[in-house]
Amino acid sequence: MRPRVHNVVSYTGALLVFWGVLAWRARTLGVSPAAGLAGGLWSAHFLRRSWESAFVHRYSKPAVAPFDYLSEYLYYWGFGAWIAWSVSALPQTPSPLLWRFSGLSLFVLSEAGNAYAHRVLRNLRAPNGSERAIPRGPLFQRLSCPHYFFEILSWAGFNLAVTTWAGVVFMLVGAGILSAWGHARHVAYHRQFDGRDGREQYPGQRRALIPFLF
Repeated sequence: MRPRVHNVVSYTGALLVFWGVLAWRARTLGVSPAAGLAGGLWSAHFLRRSWESAFVHRYSKPAVAPFDYLSEYLYYWGFGAWIAWSVSALPQTPSPLLWRFSGLSLFVLSEAGNAYAHRVLRNLRAPNGSERAIPRGPLFQRLSCPHYFFEILSWAGFNLAVTTWAGVVFMLVGAGILSAWGHARHVAYHRQFDGRDGREQYPGQRRALIPFLF
């Protein structure tokens, strides 16, 4: 399957599964303020990801292997169903206002940072190209993968605004996956841009995922 098609199917499916489970549960439980907030944040994230997959990203790989796309569907759609089920059972009384405000603020800022980083990465590659260049810009001064960093922060904001164990597990599993991907990409950048034979030297002050630490 082509990467663009795969990602659109994956992220659109996460939206449909979440709202399908939430609508089914709402027939008997109604929709609490927390469930409505969770639905809004989930939708904002995956609508952005679907739009970026269709119109922003430039892919170097020609296809995604069946195991890879099936496992990703299981991951996103499974967590979408679990989180929707979980938030539908939350009490009608919402979490404290400070938590919701902090979570919403972190979510919005992180979504904006993620989108900006994706735009920078897109502009490094010509249409249908596979070349790789050193990303530059404010968010890349200290990190090789700020888009992964902001992805994790988005779900931290989600879990501050909507407190559910399913969301916390989703964030932690995602953070583990993105940490491994970020480390691999960071090592690949250093290997490719080693400063030898006229090649650029990759900035030594950058970390893979967390500024100054990792």
